[in-house]
Amino acid sequence: MKTSDKLRFVKQNMAKNKSRIFMTVLATAMGCTFLMMIASVAFGLQRSLVDEMMQGQTLTEIQIHSKMNGDTHEAIKQADVDRFKKLDHVKAVTAQRFTQGEVTLDGYKTSPTGIVTNFEEETKAGLQLSEGRMPTSGAEAIVGYHFAEHLLKDGSSEAYPNSLLGKQVSFNVTGYNPKTEKEEPLGTVKLTIVGLMLKPDKEWVQSTDLYLDDSIQSQLFHKGFEANPNVKVYADSANHVTTLSKALRDEGYQLYSVADSIKEMDLVFLIMKIGLVFVGTIAVLIASIGIYNTMTMAVTERSQDIGIMKAIGANPKTIRSIFLMESFGIGLFGALIGLAVAYGLSALINAVVPPIIESVLDGKAPEGFTFTYIPLSLSLVSVGISLGVAVLSGMRPAARATRIDVLRALRRDI
Repeated sequence: MKTSDKLRFVKQNMAKNKSRIFMTVLATAMGCTFLMMIASVAFGLQRSLVDEMMQGQTLTEIQIHSKMNGDTHEAIKQADVDRFKKLDHVKAVTAQRFTQGEVTLDGYKTSPTGIVTNFEEETKAGLQLSEGRMPTSGAEAIVGYHFAEHLLKDGSSEAYPNSLLGKQVSFNVTGYNPKTEKEEPLGTVKLTIVGLMLKPDKEWVQSTDLYLDDSIQSQLFHKGFEANPNVKVYADSANHVTTLSKALRDEGYQLYSVADSIKEMDLVFLIMKIGLVFVGTIAVLIASIGIYNTMTMAVTERSQDIGIMKAIGANPKTIRSIFLMESFGIGLFGALIGLAVAYGLSALINAVVPPIIESVLDGKAPEGFTFTYIPLSLSLVSVGISLGVAVLSGMRPAARATRIDVLRALRRDI
């Protein structure tokens, strides 16, 4: 018997019992939908939390805090920074040092944190501006996105009303004097503002810093005082972060990488996904009872057809394959319907839940938060489980069909 003949036979038999087949397909679809929806919550939470962690950070970034020397924490030195730049798979190394002072411009004042850095390395690391350009000398600087809002007129709360690009400001520097162990004035540095930082991703973060080129750091710190840098190493690709982090840890450096946190988070969510998929599979197994009953009834009702096929020489494997194809078809239709319903419900939930949270909690849901997310892998796993359970449910009835006695079947004595 050709495959096309088998398919035609299955189609004719399924058409004879539309109501029973429909209810069985519906049960399978409900089980598949439940499996996908319950697991999609874990995928949605993981996606949202990873997005939150990634705001303002990159997967290639490694933050170096200190170096262990026995039981002692040592600050990172310039020699360490220079060495990091020579390591394999390192794209950039930024070393930011911090100073304090007061900025004045046409009667407006503010007291920002001065961040001394190398703009060439910052550019390699991916620093971007909303306006202007990067400094090319020590006489130029860039400012935070909200810098002008904090540049207030002396004795009032009036903010600077104009653009800062191209304006020359005075930075009256103060710094720690290691001799007197006090903060003391260091002098005034004239700076031209040439760039404006990007607006922070988080609305509550105020970007008010002043970024200066490290070529003038001798004017920004007292002689004999070495400011501890905030060092970040950037790998040339996310694939090399783990290897680079391990190599630095082996040398005693204390560090943090967002990739490490994501890896730990992925492990937690993997366990959660496996548990939820297991729970969802139970619903599909319950639906398999309906498939088993439907196929058992099909074998009983078609006993005469089976007897005729056996009488004309049909192979038992052919008979078995016909019933397995029917159970596979039930599982396939149920899985496809469940797939469509799950995607629809997921879109509906993501659209409806945020307004509900706003009305109940009197606050906004996190921007871009995903409550449910159905990746392709979850769809394939759900369809695979549904088809596998459907075929397993039809195996026993199919085997029973091959054992039907021809004479009894033709006498309708089953």
